[in-house]
Amino acid sequence: MPEKNQPAEYQEAMKSISPGRIALAILLGLGIVVYMFVKEFKWSEFAKIEWTSQVYFWLGMAVIFSITRHLSYMARLRHVTNGFFSWKKCFELIMVWEFSSAVTPTSVGGSAVALFALSQDKLPAGRTTMIVMYTVILDTLFFLSSILILFLAFGALMVQPGANDLTALISQTVYGKIFFFAYLFMLCYGGLFFYGVFISPQPVKKLLFWFTGFSLLKRFRSGAEKMADEMYVTSSELKNKKFTFHLLSFICTFGAWSSKFLILICLILGFVSHSTDPLVLNHYNDFMQSTMDWNAGIQQIFIFARQLSMWIITAITPTPGGSGVAESAFMIFHKDYIPSDGTLLLILTVFWRSFTYYLYLFLGMIVVPNWLRRTAKKTP
Repeated sequence: MPEKNQPAEYQEAMKSISPGRIALAILLGLGIVVYMFVKEFKWSEFAKIEWTSQVYFWLGMAVIFSITRHLSYMARLRHVTNGFFSWKKCFELIMVWEFSSAVTPTSVGGSAVALFALSQDKLPAGRTTMIVMYTVILDTLFFLSSILILFLAFGALMVQPGANDLTALISQTVYGKIFFFAYLFMLCYGGLFFYGVFISPQPVKKLLFWFTGFSLLKRFRSGAEKMADEMYVTSSELKNKKFTFHLLSFICTFGAWSSKFLILICLILGFVSHSTDPLVLNHYNDFMQSTMDWNAGIQQIFIFARQLSMWIITAITPTPGGSGVAESAFMIFHKDYIPSDGTLLLILTVFWRSFTYYLYLFLGMIVVPNWLRRTAKKTP
């Protein structure tokens, strides 16, 4: 529980990673997996999975991309702070950040803990605010640009299996509507942040104050004022940065997110596209080769694109880290090239969430609360 004699930043950070939120994240995620195992798992199907050297190779590659993801985030943090943090400290801070994101709603993220964590090592307050807001802009830019490019390449099929055209996607599918709402929402706040930070924060401040002037929105006025102040600070911190600074920041961002999405590609290469089970292999090839006539390279790019669509939809869910929603959505988004029922799907789901979510959840459960309590002793 947050201690009353601690500053507001500490109390908000501790509230974000409260035992209740941790328990909820675990129960939602593992609850769905357990339910799927009870409903679908069959020993006879599990026995068909041959743990060949190729499977172990691609599992090893998934581990490498998990490490690369963390290293990319570390490199970005060290870069945007001009080397203020050591590599060891960057590792710890990214662990804190990822854990707090895992136990808070995906749409909220772990900003409260991130701000508190960054402020504990005598990093100037303006620099701390800049890092959090700037990384949000970088992440948003990655998704907006990547989704646009890949959607132009693959069309509505990128969003959901069986979506033949844009009209059908929007009018006939729930996920299609959510996808475009989420993209538009990301475009709006991403554009707002970008304009306020890199062009002029004053018009954004006026817009936020006008928007929160309506009676139903007045309770958001203090939050809007705080956001406007943060934009001024971030803009001041970034205005003299060279293009190479932003380019390297984006390269690190691209490396981190791409590594995350490459993990599933490794799992599919190991368990599906080279499966020794004819039913699994034929299901994959019927779509990728017979239906779409794609070569191996295009197949992996498409799987990457489908993951982007799934992430942007689950990103607006109110559950911690998308827990529960991501596991249940997995079979829907990948059923055209992965058999949509059966044991193999369960195995892939568990491996995928273990590499991308449970790893940070369980390691963070041990490391982060103790780190925050230890850090709080230094807080006046």
